[in-house]
Amino acid sequence: MAVEKQILEIEGQRGILQILLVLHENGDMLYGNLYNNPALINISNNSTAKRALDILLKHELIRQRKEKGTRATYYCLTEKGKRFTRQVCVMRKILTE
Repeated sequence: MAVEKQILEIEGQRGILQILLVLHENGDMLYGNLYNNPALINISNNSTAKRALDILLKHELIRQRKEKGTRATYYCLTEKGKRFTRQVCVMRKILTE
């Protein structure tokens, strides 16, 4: 059985699992808090974060919301993203055993 294209795309982009876990633990987050934020996430490059967010949006794991009257952009997990992230949390727990 060949690995699905979607899995290869998610696996190949740095930061995807970090973003999912941070959104899971913190709820809606401003775009600027999803990179260069050592307290929460280990993504220091804006373009890396943007590519990861684009892939997550493409697969409908997150939703983007723009704040009216400002340039602020927020991201949150979709229901599909919550289900996916719960599985990532299970994997994280297994790794810590």
